[in-house]
Amino acid sequence: MKRSAFAGLAVVAAALLVAAELSPVYEVVVGTLEVVRRRVDGADNHSYALALIAVLAMALGALRGSRPAALALAALGAAALVVTLALDLPDARSSGRLPESVSFEDARARPARGLYLAGAGSGLLVVAGLGLALAGEHERERGRASAAASRGVGRGQRC
Repeated sequence: MKRSAFAGLAVVAAALLVAAELSPVYEVVVGTLEVVRRRVDGADNHSYALALIAVLAMALGALRGSRPAALALAALGAAALVVTLALDLPDARSSGRLPESVSFEDARARPARGLYLAGAGSGLLVVAGLGLALAGEHERERGRASAAASRGVGRGQRC
């Protein structure tokens, strides 16, 4: 794949992370009909951590062709994945420690749209960062090979 495809993937990943912040990460439901009593947005659950990661990812995207920036992009995706799995997922699967458990015996949390958006955005950011790093390395190797070919290396001539 070309670098532009991975860069586009990074933009999509950042947009998904911002959307995850604005979407419900989990819903608290009660009863057999699963009546929604409360929704918790990503921003409320982890204080805009994913939005900050998305902004940093876009700032790193401005450093075109930089392998350290591409690897940092992958590291940001991994950090977003940690936030999603360590902070959001346990809350989205909880039942006994919910405030609603005082009034409703069968209150439980269930994952909502924001959790899936955060997971997808995090994973795509890791893939985009690693893809950009590998694509950049491939382009550098191709540039070295064409420079060597233009100097006559490989045709029996010495440098």
